[in-house]
Amino acid sequence: MILIDNLNFLTERFPQLWQAIKPLEGKNFPALEATAARNGLPTLKVKTDGKSLYLHSSYDPEAEAERFVTQFTGVENYRHIFFFGVGLGYHIEAFLRKYPTLEFTIYEPVPEILSTYLATRPLANLPLKQLKNFYVEMEQASRPLLLKDFTDFSDGNVLFVVLPSYEQAFPDVTKDFLASFQRMLVSKRFNLNANAAYQRKWMLNSIRNFKHLLTTPNILREKDRFKGVPALIVAAGPSLLDEIENLRTIKEQGLAYIFSAGSGLVPLLNNGIYPDAATSYDPNRFDGVYKQVYEKKITEIPLIFGSTVGISLDKYPGPKAHMINNQDTVAPYYLRLKNGAELQTFHDSSTISVVLVQILKHLGFDPVIFVGQNLAFRGEYRYAHGIPYYKPEIKDEWRQKAILTEAVDGSQVYTIEDYNQMRFELERVIARYPGAEFINSTKGGAKIAGATFIPLEKVITERLTRRVVEIGWFPAETCDYDREYLFRQHAVMEEDYRSLPETITRLSKAFSALEGLGPGANHGQLQKQISRLDRELKELNRNQFYKVFIQSNRRVELELIAKGIDEVRFETDPVEKSEKITKLFKCLVTSLPGDLETMSKEYEMMKQFITAFGKAD
Repeated sequence: MILIDNLNFLTERFPQLWQAIKPLEGKNFPALEATAARNGLPTLKVKTDGKSLYLHSSYDPEAEAERFVTQFTGVENYRHIFFFGVGLGYHIEAFLRKYPTLEFTIYEPVPEILSTYLATRPLANLPLKQLKNFYVEMEQASRPLLLKDFTDFSDGNVLFVVLPSYEQAFPDVTKDFLASFQRMLVSKRFNLNANAAYQRKWMLNSIRNFKHLLTTPNILREKDRFKGVPALIVAAGPSLLDEIENLRTIKEQGLAYIFSAGSGLVPLLNNGIYPDAATSYDPNRFDGVYKQVYEKKITEIPLIFGSTVGISLDKYPGPKAHMINNQDTVAPYYLRLKNGAELQTFHDSSTISVVLVQILKHLGFDPVIFVGQNLAFRGEYRYAHGIPYYKPEIKDEWRQKAILTEAVDGSQVYTIEDYNQMRFELERVIARYPGAEFINSTKGGAKIAGATFIPLEKVITERLTRRVVEIGWFPAETCDYDREYLFRQHAVMEEDYRSLPETITRLSKAFSALEGLGPGANHGQLQKQISRLDRELKELNRNQFYKVFIQSNRRVELELIAKGIDEVRFETDPVEKSEKITKLFKCLVTSLPGDLETMSKEYEMMKQFITAFGKAD
């Protein structure tokens, strides 16, 4: 039976975990045997593959745990410890005796072991205030959800600690989990870095590009318009130049639609090939990709742009259509399609190819064929030749970071973690379309799960056998949005914009009052000011101007605040609770006046365009 104190703790702090393991309560597990070590402490024996293995020492489990901890150095540099495999908890206790202030997570892949632990040893041996997450894997299918729950509120600065005996007792489970954990943690760090680097650019670009959304068509408005039609995604990998003549054949004969992915446009233009559309979503203010288009005033290449893109849309000479980025908070607030259909957005990514897959599949294209999508080095090269702002040769720093991955032909190629992350994202988006066909024609590229490798010349011979490209396929300039809805939303925004300064003032006063009480205040005063601050925070979060124009500009900070809310919620001492609250919200509250001033300038310019747009009707 689970120890009563353990049960009380679980029902209060981790009720979902308790409900998961409750069916195991009081059961015997033939593969597990709790027994006494030589020094009298409990230890645990597991039977696996016909053998018995101790998860802890059969002599002195505590001494073994202390020795285990000594092998770790630089632990102070981490903010969080993730323990995979609880056993009977000796190694976790030893770790946290040495590092009692570190936050930690426990993840147990074998439910029967967790049940045995909870029935054998008290959780109170651990610094439970520092325990942030407690997971049990009832089935392997639940692993991605559990890991997502962890990484959603992690900053990626995590020390992974596995109980060594699990590597022997459960080698496949441990290996698979570690691979999944590393992928998700790398992805989290990648996303956090991207959010920190781009959150301001996404916001500013959304505002400044808004006028272009009202004068260009939404490319995603017509779902499945090109159902069953082949399309190529042409990227700028070093293999692209191998396919120039094949691409020329496809273009001249109209055998498939050609979409250039970012810099993939430049080698095509260098060889006189105009794609059926160019695509851009990068929030950086960089027009180098389109230099030839600007200088030669090429009007025959349509541009599909993301609503948060950083390029100079006013300068682009050809026709344009847009797609709304999920990082854009402005467009979803103001816009609704005239026909009442749901406003589609694309999920931002580290590579334009992932964005293009989403667009092309929404439009119905099939198969989708990757060209120049190396995601790896090719000999001494990283990019296709002829892109003036990229040196194609591999730098020493890239070579030093290189890792091996599987190539399309089953051999090994060198890549870097950034490319690996792009590949994982591409594989995840491909997996969302189980009935679709994806072909990777990139010779020498990294293998992309879900995409079959077929050389492009074979694809042309066997699959691209007739003209499919329609002249004039690109949608004409139009406004796809409900004007009346736009102006109603704008009226609400104006009201909240005018009221926000007062809301911020009240919030600042409430925060200062709580912060000024200090540790000598009585509990009643503290609770009163905590409640006052809570009311003002809720009022702030109801304000549309804050939600649309300021909140997304602070997404990294707000994610960390969300991460700390649980710690505040379970704090029962009002003094400690007030200290944690003021520490958690200080930066947000003090930065609000400056954020409002900055966003006001941008909003006033956007408001002028909305007003002019209404008069032009």
